[in-house]
Amino acid sequence: MLWAYFAGMSKVKSVAILGIIILSLLPVYLLYKYLQQRMKPKESLQRFLLWMLTMFILIFAYTFLLVFVIRLLFP
Repeated sequence: MLWAYFAGMSKVKSVAILGIIILSLLPVYLLYKYLQQRMKPKESLQRFLLWMLTMFILIFAYTFLLVFVIRLLFP
């Protein structure tokens, strides 16, 4: 009977993590669109490379913060 309780908690935890990931994608997507309009990477190679560097930093920071928040909520 106890295993059923933990199995149910595992599903809740999985859904919560998925919800956190989906909700955290919205600000990153909006920032991506803003940077694309602001930096205009299609205009020149230099702008494109700067935009790519910015995107790599954004992806790294997003991944780091997402893992950090999930580890804080679910130790």
